[in-house]
Amino acid sequence: MLKLIIRQANWGVLGAIFAFTVGFFVKIYVIDAVGLEEWGKYVIAHTFSSFSETFLSIGIPFVILKFLPSLIDKDIDKASRVANIFLKYALVIGLGYVIIIYFTSDIINRYIYNDITQLNNILFLMCLHVPISMLFGVVVSLYRSIFKIKEIVVYGTLVTVSLRALLTFFTFKYFDDVSYFILIEVITQIFVLTLLIYLFNKENFKIFVSSDYSEVCDDPIIVNYGKKMFLNSTIAYISVHALKFIMSIKLPSQDVGAYSILLTISGLTTFLLINLNKVFAPAISKLYSDGKTKELNSLYKKTTILVNLITLPLVVIILLFSDEILLLYTAQMLEYKNFLLFMLIGGIMSLASGSSGTFMIMAGLENKNLNILLIKSILIIILSFYYIPIYGISSIIFLYVFFMFFVNFLQVFFIKRLVNISPFTYQLFILYSITTMFIYFAFNQNYNFSLFHFIVLPIVIYVIYFISMIKTIKQLFKELI
Repeated sequence: MLKLIIRQANWGVLGAIFAFTVGFFVKIYVIDAVGLEEWGKYVIAHTFSSFSETFLSIGIPFVILKFLPSLIDKDIDKASRVANIFLKYALVIGLGYVIIIYFTSDIINRYIYNDITQLNNILFLMCLHVPISMLFGVVVSLYRSIFKIKEIVVYGTLVTVSLRALLTFFTFKYFDDVSYFILIEVITQIFVLTLLIYLFNKENFKIFVSSDYSEVCDDPIIVNYGKKMFLNSTIAYISVHALKFIMSIKLPSQDVGAYSILLTISGLTTFLLINLNKVFAPAISKLYSDGKTKELNSLYKKTTILVNLITLPLVVIILLFSDEILLLYTAQMLEYKNFLLFMLIGGIMSLASGSSGTFMIMAGLENKNLNILLIKSILIIILSFYYIPIYGISSIIFLYVFFMFFVNFLQVFFIKRLVNISPFTYQLFILYSITTMFIYFAFNQNYNFSLFHFIVLPIVIYVIYFISMIKTIKQLFKELI
């Protein structure tokens, strides 16, 4: 099972690594050109538009993944009509939303964001993403429903990211307005979206056909499932992004921009886990449905060890070179160094739970997971509005780390109690013992690193981790060949 997972993960993980790496340096380049405050305005507008897209999509991507695969086998003509209905919905509702934002961006800025300078134009330009992202959600789900992941990675990731990076590099040699970055993203997405739609319609099945909304709206099974997934996706989005949205209302744009950078860097702690979860999900679902609890328990432990073995050394390296990494963006980021260290420690704690959220959803505990996220969302909203005016960004960082631990703890607790499986092993204890020693060193060192250290120290750190887990690595390697 582990061998199957790794093989299926290759394209997705490689694409995600490419996107993150290029995006990481593109973000540094743009922030260096426009400044931290202007980048904060970009983040504020992006948070607003992404929530709008999540809300307006009403769970359609989930509906496509649920019903299209079987519908394609049974009635390809109906599958074409249903796909066309969802495409039309995304286009019509998305364009309607853009028109509304065009006339109300001033009002939104005045009454929600307290008249942030020049946010009106940035907000409108960013909201051009909404219809494009909605269409992207439909098209990507169509590709996934026929199991064509390679096309998504090649066109949706490699081409998009490369084209955006090249345009950004040349544009910001002459301009320093963040609005140009938004326009670059919009133009790039339109180009790649057009290409994906054309190829799908040509090589798979027709999606430009005559259709009637009633074919979907009058189907109670599709509608009820769509309502459920709309609720799930909305609550999940709020639980993840509520902090960013509330701080964009309550704090200066510079703090919002800095928080976005901190999230990017600390996000490396869960980067591999998030991308592998997309592949773990069907394997978990199959083992659970077959009643193979023992194999499920073994899979949970092995995947947790694998993710931690690769990720923990990376987190240690970030801790050691935190000053140098923050300076890549701007010297202002050194003011936020302690926040980064706290978030990285929180990420390390979160890694111990492995794919707890995916196991909850795929092992019949989705309702409990939804309740956990709902409680988290409510508490975050209440506590944020109370503490942010008092403690500022410090409260944001604390709440982020606390609720990360809160969710993971409850997920592992319910998985152990109701399914009787756990991610914890003796090998995991060894990994965290080594990590604790490295953390102590990172917090107590005050050394001016040279290029030599940037090359040698990461190698030494990974070697130490791998030597300590040599038996486990050999066992995993045997399963992969």
